[in-house]
Amino acid sequence: MTTPTLPFADLEQVYEQLATTLDGLPEEQERLFLAQLALALAHRVSDVDQVMAAIEEARRGVEDTGSR
Repeated sequence: MTTPTLPFADLEQVYEQLATTLDGLPEEQERLFLAQLALALAHRVSDVDQVMAAIEEARRGVEDTGSR
């Protein structure tokens, strides 16, 4: 897991905005939105290894959730 850089309150604000945005989209557009968001955020990171590590961290999180 990575070292957090956003204070928890800010991360919570991001989560709420993401949830609200996803709730407002038709289901068939959710994957496209998430892919576009991921690429927009990756574009702001200057280290490709950090981006790749974030992708792996998210994949593991999804796998961990699915095994419960």
